[in-house]
Amino acid sequence: MKHIIGITVSVFLASAAAPFAADAQTRIAVGTTARGGAVDGTDQHSDEFIWTLFTRFTAPASTDQPKPVLFETWASDAETFSATPKWPDAGEAARFQTSVLQLATRPAVHPGSAVADLAGALDAPCNTPGNAGVGGFPSSGDPKPCIAEQTRRNKPQFDYIVENGLNTKKGLAAAYARDFDVVMPDDAISVKGDWIPLPTLLQWIPSLGSLDEIRAAYYTTTSDSIEYALVSLHVSSRQNTNWVWGTFEHRNNPGRCDYIGCFDSFGAQDPQVMPDLAAYNTQYGDCAKTPALLDLMEEAGLDPVWRNYCMKSTQVTFTAEDGTPSVLGNSVIEGITGGGAIAASSCISCHNYASFSANGAPTKAATAMLPYNPTGNEIPGVLDGSIKFDFMWGVLLAP
Repeated sequence: MKHIIGITVSVFLASAAAPFAADAQTRIAVGTTARGGAVDGTDQHSDEFIWTLFTRFTAPASTDQPKPVLFETWASDAETFSATPKWPDAGEAARFQTSVLQLATRPAVHPGSAVADLAGALDAPCNTPGNAGVGGFPSSGDPKPCIAEQTRRNKPQFDYIVENGLNTKKGLAAAYARDFDVVMPDDAISVKGDWIPLPTLLQWIPSLGSLDEIRAAYYTTTSDSIEYALVSLHVSSRQNTNWVWGTFEHRNNPGRCDYIGCFDSFGAQDPQVMPDLAAYNTQYGDCAKTPALLDLMEEAGLDPVWRNYCMKSTQVTFTAEDGTPSVLGNSVIEGITGGGAIAASSCISCHNYASFSANGAPTKAATAMLPYNPTGNEIPGVLDGSIKFDFMWGVLLAP
């Protein structure tokens, strides 16, 4: 398979003698778009591997009805990180929460670089995003514009966390005391999605036309009598020691390929879409699917709406071969909801600092990485006195 080079994100440093002269500026590479790579135990490139997983967990959970899809039947954060963890019963209604990244990077919740107890965040289903303006997302209206989030963990991951007592701070403290090495099973998968109420989505993207047209183009679900549309999705698989990461956006997300471009060597007929440098938050058009992907979707019995979801890229390493930090970010999950810079986001680097200390909670140094937006290799000393939670920041929610 031909390798496709990603976007190199750069900054310019001016010399002291001529701080504003263009000819005195030096170009410094700060990151390059993640381009995926090898996946352990398979000959698939990570783009193909993540698309294969996608077609499995977005398939109907039952042959009798189109909804819910499989990942919606997995355990939520609230069901996992609880004193009484519970695998959901069939037919349970969707439950949303505020973005943990948004809460962890807000000064009110993150005073002095110390994340507060976030367990209560699970009770607030939909909130105004942390950085609405960057994506042209509406900041006012009736109903008040908001974005909800949902993280689901499959049974192998849920069972590992619960059976090892890693679902509460008390259990984590006990694991720390016995120097427990957290290594989740190879078939562990997490899916995180950002969802928007239909009226808000129409306010954000008026060209969608009507609520019925949204229902025809998006996967939707209802929670507490509110109908939501899925706009973005993160996927992480423990198939590699450092996990395999992928992110998806709905084709209509404004600016979905801004800053770092979109790269898909398996599922997109146009495998590389460069960022529009002339105008931000514009439309990038359809991400027409390859015959190979369409065959997978057909075999899995996917609803046609899933053809409207586009892969941004995949990630398997902290850096490119030349040592430049690998970056990957989603215009909604990181950009609008989390308030971060897409061009300075890295799934693998950020999640590397997920950890806990002797009291069962992450250290201040570890949680300070969330607003810092780390990229590249691990910073020495940050995880001193910590045990890694195998790349899963759900540890923040342990009661």
